[in-house]
Amino acid sequence: MPRTGRAIALVAALLGCLGAVAYAAVPSHSHHGAAKAKHAARRGLPRPRLKQHPDAVAVSTGARFSFTAHGHRPRFQCKLDGGRWRACRSPFVVNGLAAGTHRFAVRTHGRGRAHGRATVFRWQVLAPKDFSISPELSSLAQLFPGAPAQALPVTIANPNPAPIFITDLTVAATSDPPGCASAANLVLSPAGISPAAPLRVPPHGSVRLPATGVGAPSIGLRDLPVNQDACQGASFPLSFSGSARG
Repeated sequence: MPRTGRAIALVAALLGCLGAVAYAAVPSHSHHGAAKAKHAARRGLPRPRLKQHPDAVAVSTGARFSFTAHGHRPRFQCKLDGGRWRACRSPFVVNGLAAGTHRFAVRTHGRGRAHGRATVFRWQVLAPKDFSISPELSSLAQLFPGAPAQALPVTIANPNPAPIFITDLTVAATSDPPGCASAANLVLSPAGISPAAPLRVPPHGSVRLPATGVGAPSIGLRDLPVNQDACQGASFPLSFSGSARG
């Protein structure tokens, strides 16, 4: 039974991030900066080191910073963009960032107003673009009741300047031929990906499924104990959809 698939599904909300970039550490700016730095140095307040940070260019509206410093139980202060210095701890997590350039700073602090030199990281958040799912179904064989399910080859394209991670990819029949209900007769299975095992699509790149270790969505025709002649020669329009994160 020949069948066709059509529809390219898009996902509106995407997150992503670009490959690792070393952070830029510079002193905090203040008209008391030099005096404070000398005072902090005498007290041995260390400069923090970033262990985790966003990438220099990202499409994620969230960011996570992990940091550490030498010494016994150092205390930290953090500042985001034009905000004030506030006590913080690692990890420092922020969500709901607007598109544009952002600045995170962290420093150690001691008694009174004493503090160490700040470590600063700047990055840019871009508005995400939808990814596309393009089915390639022209070479599929006919479906027969009870035959093994067939993979539905698809290509996922990422237009963003940062990688995205596909967390689910599903297929559904959008309409039924007369007398042949897809819900009763078809077995439609999602791709072999999940939030715990996502599929990475590189910046401005694409990935075709099935691939090594990652199965594509699939379709099969059930062998039911009823007359299925109405399905003979029928075509099932298909729709593919998915979601992603950064």
